[in-house]
Amino acid sequence: MGAWLLILSLLFSLVIALVAAANNQPVAVSYLFGKTEVSLIVLIIGSAAAGALAMGLFSLYRGIRTAFRTRAERRRLEDLQARLAGLEQEKGGLQRELAQLREARAAAGEGEAP
Repeated sequence: MGAWLLILSLLFSLVIALVAAANNQPVAVSYLFGKTEVSLIVLIIGSAAAGALAMGLFSLYRGIRTAFRTRAERRRLEDLQARLAGLEQEKGGLQRELAQLREARAAAGEGEAP
């Protein structure tokens, strides 16, 4: 999947570069506080780079959020496994105690029988 995504990204970049190279006339760009003339090739490639940067930052944010979630879930799993181990030890102790009580009851019952 990763190789196909890389190939698709490279093809898309090539198409953008070809479109930008075919359009090299200057265009007027208006900002909030001014106006300037820029070559259309610079505007197209700059817009594509800004979009790629925005998507990269979004992806980075998602990756960090996922890493934090994974770490929290791993801690929760370790806590639950430790609790399970403790409960199983407690169960073993209670089963031994129950067996001793049954033996004591059986011994007491045998002592009373004629």
